[in-house]
Amino acid sequence: MGVDDSNTTAPRISRYERGMHKPDLETIEKLAELLNLPAAYFLAASDTMAEAILVLSQLDARKQKEALALLKQLAGL
Repeated sequence: MGVDDSNTTAPRISRYERGMHKPDLETIEKLAELLNLPAAYFLAASDTMAEAILVLSQLDARKQKEALALLKQLAGL
């Protein structure tokens, strides 16, 4: 995706937002990098899952493991 190409970028992003077109993995990874978000955030099935991914990504590795253990406990796993 040409980030500086305003003739094609805005309409393309608009189609993504309206659900008319899905970005390919390369585009998702570029957007994630530009926005400093994990790529998985854009692939989440719901807003709740996206928020959970975002929160987990902001934790250090030790706290991620602790959070995962708590989630497993909540799920009865």
